[in-house]
Amino acid sequence: MVIARFAAALKRSALCGFLGLTLCQASPLFAQQKSPNPWEVLDGCRLMTNTTVDGDSFHVMHNEREYIFRLYFVDSAESDVTFTERARDQAAYFGILPDDIPRAGRLASQFTRELLSRTNFSVMTRWQNAMGRSSLARFYAVVIVNGRNLAEELVAHGHVRIHGLRANWPDGPRSTTFINKLKNLELTAREKKRGVWDETKFPRQTGSSTAAVTSTNAPAAALPVDINSASYEELQTLPGIGPKLAERIMAHRPYQTLDDLDKVPGIGSVLLKRLTPLIRIQTTGP
Repeated sequence: MVIARFAAALKRSALCGFLGLTLCQASPLFAQQKSPNPWEVLDGCRLMTNTTVDGDSFHVMHNEREYIFRLYFVDSAESDVTFTERARDQAAYFGILPDDIPRAGRLASQFTRELLSRTNFSVMTRWQNAMGRSSLARFYAVVIVNGRNLAEELVAHGHVRIHGLRANWPDGPRSTTFINKLKNLELTAREKKRGVWDETKFPRQTGSSTAAVTSTNAPAAALPVDINSASYEELQTLPGIGPKLAERIMAHRPYQTLDDLDKVPGIGSVLLKRLTPLIRIQTTGP
């Protein structure tokens, strides 16, 4: 069903492309704008299990041709210890020690390998370069397996952080809507202590070890957000908070208590209850 709707959307995209070409011929302004590659769907893909499989990046075989794809929206923990700065950033996101990041990366790799090796899957890509160290080009993609989005599954099981390049794929949700969905999945994963959010397997940093690792990409779940001073972008790291709600929160400042957020249109008691562990009000001395 998902792929059928995607194919129909591609037809609409082709029509838009034809109309766009007509505009380009008629207007010098449009002629100077470079159109992105059209989306393509590759059905019947198989995971190449004899190569490196990361949580968010892997080799795929389609029509007897090998490709490397990297997921949009998410970033898996590094299993390679040589990426020290990146591992430190990822550790800050989850609130764990950098030394635990390779182990988290191996768990993500195992999850993706097991899920994709069971059956064929579909890849949606517009051949956007994802760089990489292999001699074979790597491209960003959306991966659907058994009707499920792989990025969603990884977030829901606590194996990746919400980070990286976003995309609006045909017949899919807007990227901002999808990000909010991922935030809610992440919050549930944290509440259920899944994957890296399991404190018994990945102890949280405390005291001086927390101060040793900082990151602007850390989620609200790891670093509580001060609702009186948080930026527009920081507010949107909270689950359920999109651009509109972020604007409303800023417009109703200052807040004396967390319960004051209930007065903001669009934030009801249910959302406030979920946000409470993730937000704070900075207290200042006399």
